[in-house]
Amino acid sequence: MGMMQCLVKAMKKKVQINGLDDFAKHLDKPLFTSYPIEITTEKMQQYCLSVNNQEWVHWDIAGSRKSGLEGLITPGLFIPSLYPQVFWDHIEMQNVPHILVKKIEHIQIYRPIYMGTRIDLTSTITSVKPRRKGIEVDYDVSFDDVETRDHLADARFILRYW
Repeated sequence: MGMMQCLVKAMKKKVQINGLDDFAKHLDKPLFTSYPIEITTEKMQQYCLSVNNQEWVHWDIAGSRKSGLEGLITPGLFIPSLYPQVFWDHIEMQNVPHILVKKIEHIQIYRPIYMGTRIDLTSTITSVKPRRKGIEVDYDVSFDDVETRDHLADARFILRYW
């Protein structure tokens, strides 16, 4: 993480969630928008190595350009994988003892995301449903290009709390 990201993180106050009843008060409004995250070749290729993704569009820059792409692109699952760390960089929870990711309901990438792109994530709670034990919370997350404000991707994360 660069110095600018550290400064932004230090300056921004975390959203406080104090118990299961607090989730509903954040319903249908942005919970947070993250600091800018630069998509670097090193980060992307570390991710590829961790999941054994050897697709040429993530490794062969000359081949990528020859194919008509502008350069190396991120794997489809790389972008949503950024969410957990960004979430905890922006959220502080008290009195919420158990958390479980139930599912990622959808991931949609709207265009190739190239190395050097700087993105931010906006997370919005779109549903809070009571369950037999605890609650289920839907987070809609949008991923946007910081410079152009192009909408790059969406994902929905569904978590259970009890």
